[in-house]
Amino acid sequence: MLRIEEITQIDKKNIALLDTSSISFMQGLHNKRIKLDGILSDYDLILIPRWVLNEIEDAAGRAEYVQGLINAGYPLYSISEENYSELTGYEEGNLYQIVLASTSLLGRVRAYLRKFVECVDPLNMEEYSEWIQKLYNEWPIPGDVLLSGREKKKNAGEISITILAEVISWYYPETDELTVYSQDRDTYEFQRKAEANLREIFTQRTPVPVSYKSNDSILCQLYRAGEINVDEIYACRKDERKITYSKERADHSVILVSKVVDNDSFIELVQDKTVHIIF
Repeated sequence: MLRIEEITQIDKKNIALLDTSSISFMQGLHNKRIKLDGILSDYDLILIPRWVLNEIEDAAGRAEYVQGLINAGYPLYSISEENYSELTGYEEGNLYQIVLASTSLLGRVRAYLRKFVECVDPLNMEEYSEWIQKLYNEWPIPGDVLLSGREKKKNAGEISITILAEVISWYYPETDELTVYSQDRDTYEFQRKAEANLREIFTQRTPVPVSYKSNDSILCQLYRAGEINVDEIYACRKDERKITYSKERADHSVILVSKVVDNDSFIELVQDKTVHIIF
């Protein structure tokens, strides 16, 4: 069991949210003795939502790696989904809209919320802490039973990351950096869709931009910092993977590209300083 402190308030400006996929990847790099000191050093708060922590603790190696980060002094904390109401100043109607927007690409979850949570009169809704826990316990997307005996909640971790990202984005305008570490493209798509939906609802607010660090972003950063070489990229990266990146052209215009890239092409990209990996 991880020994990780849980918080209920946010008072920092440089924040990272960690997903299971990125933790597994960084654990693998650590096991290869690749130096990772610069990857998480820019943040004064690193958060893991409780639903994500459940997934991390399914694998002893992942949990041990996270514990190592805590022991090394990284400002890494957990936060429970039930406490998100406090983060929004108990504006639970708005928090419901954030959860609904975050699940807009998952029909079963959205249908559950419409049927069992939403009311004609928002004042008649259950308290947020109650219905969000029921949502997790009764997760409407079937999942496998793991060796630990826990039923896997498909997409629950990605949804939790998205909800937390949107809460911070819309309610903490003083935030300087808000970065999601994830290799799961669902997380990227859920958050982009949630933000687009919420812009139509929270018309008097301006969200803090959410940035991403995928596994390829981490490899790019390590290569350009001189921490890994080309051979290590081949050893650490799946041969073909869809990535999204920007590239500056000769006339200083910038194009946005999203395509499947093999290792040879990826190495060409990271060696080109006009390229920035977005996801």
